[in-house]
Amino acid sequence: MKLFSRLSERIRRNEPVPMFIGACLRSLSSVQRLGMWIRLHRPRTRVAARVISFGNLTAGGTGKTPAVIERACRECAAGERVAVLTRGYGAVRTRLPLVYDPNSGETAAPERFGDEAALIVASVPEVWVVRCPDRVAGGREALERGCTVLILDDGYQAVGLERDENILLIDATNPFGNGFLVPRGILREPVSALKRATEIIITRCDQAPEALPEIESVLRRQAPEIPVHYAVHQPVHFRRLQDGREFPLDFLKGAAAYVVCGIGNPESLARTLAKLRITIRGMHALVDHAAIPVTLLRKDCPVILTEKDAVRLGPVDCPDVYALVVSFAPYRPAASARASI
Repeated sequence: MKLFSRLSERIRRNEPVPMFIGACLRSLSSVQRLGMWIRLHRPRTRVAARVISFGNLTAGGTGKTPAVIERACRECAAGERVAVLTRGYGAVRTRLPLVYDPNSGETAAPERFGDEAALIVASVPEVWVVRCPDRVAGGREALERGCTVLILDDGYQAVGLERDENILLIDATNPFGNGFLVPRGILREPVSALKRATEIIITRCDQAPEALPEIESVLRRQAPEIPVHYAVHQPVHFRRLQDGREFPLDFLKGAAAYVVCGIGNPESLARTLAKLRITIRGMHALVDHAAIPVTLLRKDCPVILTEKDAVRLGPVDCPDVYALVVSFAPYRPAASARASI
């Protein structure tokens, strides 16, 4: 397992792998491509609700959850009854579909619905969640609850459910990986698949502004008619896990802190903290959605995690552990002919 994890990390970082292993992985990529080809050629189902999909071409790490939260907030504020459809990554196996009712008084426990869904509910209390790998079945469950807007979390490859908006997120810091499909690379589909999008949002633009012209060049070649927007994951404040108290961003300015996370792009968190003038004494990055042992939080300095990490932990008895709260915000490139949010 450790060998597989190390290999996966090398591929995610676009680092070279032994030639023989690379050839074997490329041969397995054909399976991924065949599976997607089959899904694309099956009939699609239209449901009696507006369907908005957020997804990506790469395997994790583009920052979909803050984008879903921002859109869910807007739809709820407009008076819509919103359901988020999710696969429930990292959740325990159970009978599906599993529905979270915001009026039930229960919580969307991350072990039942997944950490991303739990974070969405914590941020948008009035939202419904339906956990089901079959998005058509999940959509029908939401319709039975009277939902009028369905948001697909990680839905770009879940093509069985017809959608009104097909929003594709591209991470500016690692837009297309090494150009190979999973498992040799991080692409779930060839770059040409971005033509299915109705809108493209380039995320983390502030962390790689120099990469935007090259990304835009790819987008112009592949799909010049698709509107392109730009966004960042804007730090808002720190929240102490022990008691939920909020602290301003300069609270830890100049301090040395230890970072613990289980996310798809840990380097982005490190860059964000560096911009906040926080010195990273050490960093323990687990695989995406991994449970974080409480022992990693017991340090002689402040410990910082993401909101997604924190929602898996809940309250902890360590007094110096903080979650960095971020929002999905627009970004205006210094020089670009593209549209801006």
